[in-house]
Amino acid sequence: FVGSVHRRPDRRCPATAMAKDVGKPEFWNKFMQRPEVQAAMRSKLKYESYAEQAQRTKLDKLERKQRRYEIMDELMRCATNVKHLISPMFRYKITQQYLWKVLSEARKEGLLFCDKLREPQVYHRLMAIKAEITAGPYGVAGWQAEEEVEEDLMDKMVVEADCIPGGIDGEAPERKQVLDKREIQGVLDFGQQIKSEGNEAFANENWEGALTRYCQGDEMLKNFRAEPHLSKENKELKTMHRACLNNKANAALRMDQWQTALRAADDALRLKPDDEKALFRKAQALEWLGKTDEALECLDEVEQIAQDMDEEFREAIMADVTERRTEIKDIEHRAALDYKNLFKAMGDKEVFGGGRFLADGTSPPPALTGEQEREIKKMKDKEEYLAAKLKYERELRLKEGRPGVLQGPKEPEMPTPNKPAGIGYLRRLERTRTITKSQAEQLLQALMEIYSAPEFQKKVHADAKAVMYEFQPFLRRLKKTAFVVQEPLLDKWGFDPTEEGLQELMVCLNDHTLRDPALRKLADETTKMLYGGEDGMWGMEAD
Repeated sequence: FVGSVHRRPDRRCPATAMAKDVGKPEFWNKFMQRPEVQAAMRSKLKYESYAEQAQRTKLDKLERKQRRYEIMDELMRCATNVKHLISPMFRYKITQQYLWKVLSEARKEGLLFCDKLREPQVYHRLMAIKAEITAGPYGVAGWQAEEEVEEDLMDKMVVEADCIPGGIDGEAPERKQVLDKREIQGVLDFGQQIKSEGNEAFANENWEGALTRYCQGDEMLKNFRAEPHLSKENKELKTMHRACLNNKANAALRMDQWQTALRAADDALRLKPDDEKALFRKAQALEWLGKTDEALECLDEVEQIAQDMDEEFREAIMADVTERRTEIKDIEHRAALDYKNLFKAMGDKEVFGGGRFLADGTSPPPALTGEQEREIKKMKDKEEYLAAKLKYERELRLKEGRPGVLQGPKEPEMPTPNKPAGIGYLRRLERTRTITKSQAEQLLQALMEIYSAPEFQKKVHADAKAVMYEFQPFLRRLKKTAFVVQEPLLDKWGFDPTEEGLQELMVCLNDHTLRDPALRKLADETTKMLYGGEDGMWGMEAD
């Protein structure tokens, strides 16, 4: 057509066309469907998912760690039996998750964690978890089920779960077994029974029986405490323990066991530093031990405590304090007079005067009285006579073809109640105490008990077998084996835990076995068990 304009098709570049369409949704829908774009998006999402997952894992670990510390803090307030149940399975995730669930529920319900754990359904679920963990290859005890638990938490849990009161070697004197309300009530009831029996024996002047019961109460009560929230029970337990210790000190004073009384009073004062009874009995024990200055200091403390009491109690306490203080002063006065007389006598004999030393620096011998000179002459004559007699007997034996020297009787290497030691040793032994017949019987029964123990018998038989049943080598071994079980008995009864203390114990027993056939027979049975009985070395000495 003439005058018409021929329009050519639009052949602009694709980029220019794309620029016009970027604002349209259709463009972006088609763009996102392109293969190269989808591949790039997948790589980006995968990278972001890995980073988020690592961050979440890190946060989860921190959260689980915080939860473990919160759970452990609550478990430390629970009874020992609960810790013993949870300790072996605490490192497993299933246990930690369930304990956190229980703790959360307890907080919502306003309950204590320990009370929540004692609910039947919770306790049974914990037992079921323990069964799952210990079910072998079919349980959850694999390494995948474990959680990396902090070392300090596991150490704390193991120590508290396997609670040994006082520690293995006494390194933790404050460590006690924690009991719940039901268990601690049983301990309190039994402690009250022991205390009542001890009080009854004390009222009947049976000091030995009273001391035994009070010692039993002390040994039991010192090993337990209630859960922290049971403040009433803990206070009652502490009060009862302190009363047992005070009564123990009083009974020990009646039996002249000053060291036992002093230890009991000190233990009571650790529970309550201003306990006037414990301080007064400590003063009595120190007085009898000769530590008068320390005894007076204790009485001064009692006097200060009494000032804050009611008039009636204050007057009674002050009367006792004044009496003890006067008696201590009298003792010190008498001791001063004795020392004065002693030094006067020494001065009269010129011990500290000019005649103390000779020219060569030696001391002159004291002048002898006529009686002393006669005694010395008599002793010399006796020695000359005995020497001449021995010489004559030796020459006579040599003429008859016998040995010139006789072997004296050999002292027993193992002291026993019926044969404590040789005569020469007995003369050298310094006796520090004696025992009654009743105490001798109790000691023999205690020796029979420790000698009859299967572990001791096994060691004695092993010693006999090790030396091929030779008696003298066996005695050397038995001496060490027996002293391990004898030492606690020596310390308990106030003897020195040494070989000399053992000899003194046997000498004290011998005082009664010589006069009482029944005790002598019991002593023979005790010695028989010491040597291992019929299956050991008993009766081998004659061979």
